[in-house]
Amino acid sequence: MPRNPATTNINNASRGRRPLIRPLLLSAAIAVGLLAGAPTAQAQERTTTDPLGGGTSAFDLYKVKVVNNAKGVRITVKMKAVDWDAETTPVGEFRLLLDTNHRSRGAEFAEEVGIPGDGGFRALKGSKKHRTSWRTYPFAGKCGKTVTERYDLEAGKVVVHVKPKKGCLYHPKYVRVNVRTIQSGQIDEFGYHEYTPARIDHLPYKNTFTPWVKYSRK
Repeated sequence: MPRNPATTNINNASRGRRPLIRPLLLSAAIAVGLLAGAPTAQAQERTTTDPLGGGTSAFDLYKVKVVNNAKGVRITVKMKAVDWDAETTPVGEFRLLLDTNHRSRGAEFAEEVGIPGDGGFRALKGSKKHRTSWRTYPFAGKCGKTVTERYDLEAGKVVVHVKPKKGCLYHPKYVRVNVRTIQSGQIDEFGYHEYTPARIDHLPYKNTFTPWVKYSRK
């Protein structure tokens, strides 16, 4: 569970413990991708590049690779590298929506963290018991233990891997994702400076998912 996205060590305590960037409202998260028709999918894996770019955002998204095979669902996001030793520290949040059911509206899961800050993986739908089972932060539930989250923002890389487990997520036929970053401001020697408006980057687009990736054993 990523207590601090500034490091590759998943279980390390946060550096300087910034205030938690609160997750988005559930209704906003599951609203992405309202149409859930029969998908046209590429087997096993697919890489989608950011068609628009993030402009001046310190968290500019470059590309996302989605793999759906016998080892599970693995999402790798490449973005602009963050220099934590620079004179200014960017502040914002990272969100990844994972859609695993083409017959249901919107995403089933979200990975949400503050940068820098805390957060983790969670289910967006289902009963309270189901959603509690999928949490990875502050403590991992039964299904949350199948999720590995690695943040190496100094290398501009985020990896979320959901291993297959019956009763949790077991080889979904199709998967797709939506990734968004927000840079809300920066911190320097004089304190925090808020950006108005915030610098937002979407991949591929706002309210849009990447193409479906079909499951393959290979």
